[in-house]
Amino acid sequence: MTATPTPMFVQRPDPPAINTDEYTRWSKERSIAFNGGTLTAAYGNLIQTFSLDTIGFSCNPPTKNVTVRETTVTRVIGGASSPRTAYQYTKKQFNKKNSSLSAAGYPVRVVTSVGEYTARLTGSMEALATFMCDNGAALYDSVYIYSPRGAEYGPFTPTSN
Repeated sequence: MTATPTPMFVQRPDPPAINTDEYTRWSKERSIAFNGGTLTAAYGNLIQTFSLDTIGFSCNPPTKNVTVRETTVTRVIGGASSPRTAYQYTKKQFNKKNSSLSAAGYPVRVVTSVGEYTARLTGSMEALATFMCDNGAALYDSVYIYSPRGAEYGPFTPTSN
Protein backbone atom coordinates (compact mmCIF):
# COMPACT_ATOMS: atom_id res chain seq x y z
CA MET A 1 0.00 0.00 0.00
CA THR A 2 1.36 3.44 -0.90
CA ALA A 3 1.08 6.42 1.40
CA THR A 4 -0.84 9.49 0.33
CA PRO A 5 1.64 12.21 -0.67
CA THR A 6 1.65 15.40 1.37
CA PRO A 7 1.40 18.57 -0.72
CA MET A 8 4.51 20.71 -0.36
CA PHE A 9 4.15 24.40 -1.14
CA VAL A 10 7.04 26.73 -1.85
CA GLN A 11 8.31 28.97 0.95
CA ARG A 12 8.40 32.75 0.51
CA PRO A 13 11.92 34.20 0.95
CA ASP A 14 12.62 36.73 3.69
CA PRO A 15 13.30 40.28 2.47
CA PRO A 16 16.97 41.29 2.63
CA ALA A 17 18.41 43.81 5.07
CA ILE A 18 18.39 47.45 3.91
CA ASN A 19 21.56 48.84 2.26
CA THR A 20 22.90 45.45 1.21
CA ASP A 21 23.75 44.23 -2.28
CA GLU A 22 20.77 41.87 -2.11
CA TYR A 23 18.47 44.77 -1.20
CA THR A 24 19.73 46.70 -4.24
CA ARG A 25 19.05 43.67 -6.44
CA TRP A 26 15.53 43.32 -5.07
CA SER A 27 14.77 46.95 -5.96
CA LYS A 28 15.67 46.61 -9.66
CA GLU A 29 12.99 46.11 -12.27
CA ARG A 30 12.58 42.64 -13.78
CA SER A 31 10.10 41.01 -16.13
CA ILE A 32 8.46 37.64 -16.38
CA ALA A 33 7.80 36.76 -20.01
CA PHE A 34 4.96 34.37 -20.77
CA ASN A 35 3.05 33.33 -23.88
CA GLY A 36 1.21 36.48 -24.89
CA GLY A 37 2.97 39.13 -22.81
CA THR A 38 5.18 40.19 -19.92
CA LEU A 39 4.68 41.27 -16.31
CA THR A 40 7.21 43.86 -15.12
CA ALA A 41 7.81 44.98 -11.53
CA ALA A 42 10.58 45.29 -8.96
CA TYR A 43 12.35 41.96 -8.48
CA GLY A 44 11.50 42.02 -4.78
CA ASN A 45 7.79 42.21 -5.57
CA LEU A 46 8.00 39.39 -8.11
CA ILE A 47 10.04 37.12 -5.81
CA GLN A 48 7.52 37.71 -2.99
CA THR A 49 4.68 36.67 -5.34
CA PHE A 50 6.24 33.83 -7.38
CA SER A 51 8.86 31.18 -6.74
CA LEU A 52 10.65 32.12 -9.94
CA ASP A 53 12.69 28.93 -10.13
CA THR A 54 9.54 26.78 -10.22
CA ILE A 55 7.69 28.63 -12.98
CA GLY A 56 7.07 26.34 -15.92
CA PHE A 57 8.56 28.47 -18.68
CA SER A 58 7.82 26.98 -22.05
CA CYS A 59 10.70 26.06 -24.31
CA ASN A 60 8.27 24.89 -26.93
CA PRO A 61 7.22 28.25 -28.40
CA PRO A 62 4.52 28.71 -31.00
CA THR A 63 5.72 28.88 -34.59
CA LYS A 64 4.98 31.59 -37.11
CA ASN A 65 5.00 31.15 -40.87
CA VAL A 66 6.68 34.02 -42.73
CA THR A 67 6.24 34.67 -46.44
CA VAL A 68 8.58 37.01 -48.32
CA ARG A 69 7.12 38.27 -51.59
CA GLU A 70 8.90 38.44 -54.91
CA THR A 71 10.46 41.85 -55.51
CA THR A 72 13.26 43.65 -57.30
CA VAL A 73 16.18 45.25 -55.50
CA THR A 74 18.27 48.18 -56.71
CA ARG A 75 21.51 48.47 -54.75
CA VAL A 76 22.72 51.74 -56.34
CA ILE A 77 20.49 54.62 -57.40
CA GLY A 78 20.17 54.47 -61.16
CA GLY A 79 21.84 51.04 -61.25
CA ALA A 80 20.51 47.76 -62.51
CA SER A 81 17.77 45.98 -60.60
CA SER A 82 18.03 42.37 -59.61
CA PRO A 83 15.02 40.14 -58.95
CA ARG A 84 14.46 38.42 -55.61
CA THR A 85 12.34 35.31 -55.67
CA ALA A 86 9.59 34.66 -53.16
CA TYR A 87 10.26 32.26 -50.34
CA GLN A 88 8.78 31.04 -47.07
CA TYR A 89 10.18 30.01 -43.74
CA THR A 90 8.97 29.17 -40.25
CA LYS A 91 10.31 30.83 -37.14
CA LYS A 92 9.82 30.14 -33.46
CA GLN A 93 8.15 32.95 -31.53
CA PHE A 94 9.97 32.91 -28.16
CA ASN A 95 8.72 35.01 -25.26
CA LYS A 96 10.50 38.34 -25.07
CA LYS A 97 10.33 41.86 -23.76
CA ASN A 98 11.39 44.65 -26.07
CA SER A 99 13.94 47.04 -24.60
CA SER A 100 13.31 50.76 -24.41
CA LEU A 101 13.47 53.60 -21.92
CA SER A 102 9.70 54.06 -21.87
CA ALA A 103 7.32 52.16 -19.63
CA ALA A 104 5.54 49.59 -21.72
CA GLY A 105 2.15 48.10 -21.13
CA TYR A 106 -0.69 48.84 -18.79
CA PRO A 107 -0.50 49.32 -15.03
CA VAL A 108 -2.10 46.44 -13.13
CA ARG A 109 -2.44 46.10 -9.37
CA VAL A 110 -1.22 42.83 -7.86
CA VAL A 111 -2.56 42.02 -4.38
CA THR A 112 -1.01 39.30 -2.19
CA SER A 113 -1.23 38.46 1.51
CA VAL A 114 1.94 40.47 2.23
CA GLY A 115 0.91 43.61 0.38
CA GLU A 116 0.16 45.01 -3.02
CA TYR A 117 2.15 46.60 -5.83
CA THR A 118 1.71 48.00 -9.30
CA ALA A 119 3.19 46.09 -12.21
CA ARG A 120 3.20 46.78 -15.95
CA LEU A 121 1.47 44.26 -18.21
CA THR A 122 2.12 43.87 -21.92
CA GLY A 123 -0.29 41.57 -23.66
CA SER A 124 -3.80 40.70 -22.56
CA MET A 125 -5.28 40.02 -19.14
CA GLU A 126 -6.43 36.69 -20.59
CA ALA A 127 -2.83 35.69 -21.34
CA LEU A 128 -1.75 36.71 -17.82
CA ALA A 129 -4.65 34.79 -16.24
CA THR A 130 -3.71 31.70 -18.27
CA PHE A 131 -0.09 32.04 -17.10
CA MET A 132 -1.21 32.38 -13.47
CA CYS A 133 -3.45 29.31 -13.72
CA ASP A 134 -0.73 27.25 -15.41
CA ASN A 135 1.83 28.17 -12.72
CA GLY A 136 -0.13 27.77 -9.51
CA ALA A 137 2.72 25.71 -8.05
CA ALA A 138 4.92 28.83 -8.17
CA LEU A 139 2.56 30.96 -6.05
CA TYR A 140 3.12 31.45 -2.31
CA ASP A 141 -0.52 32.26 -1.58
CA SER A 142 -3.63 33.62 -3.28
CA VAL A 143 -3.08 36.47 -5.72
CA TYR A 144 -5.60 38.93 -7.10
CA ILE A 145 -4.88 41.10 -10.12
CA TYR A 146 -6.83 44.23 -10.97
CA SER A 147 -6.93 45.50 -14.55
CA PRO A 148 -6.40 49.18 -15.40
CA ARG A 149 -10.19 49.58 -15.45
CA GLY A 150 -10.60 47.95 -12.03
CA ALA A 151 -11.80 44.48 -13.06
CA GLU A 152 -10.75 41.86 -10.51
CA TYR A 153 -9.09 38.66 -11.71
CA GLY A 154 -8.56 35.86 -9.26
CA PRO A 155 -8.01 34.57 -6.76
CA PHE A 156 -5.20 32.61 -8.34
CA THR A 157 -4.33 30.04 -5.70
CA PRO A 158 -1.25 27.91 -5.11
CA THR A 159 -1.38 24.31 -6.23
CA SER A 160 0.87 21.42 -5.34
CA ASN A 161 1.60 20.20 -8.87
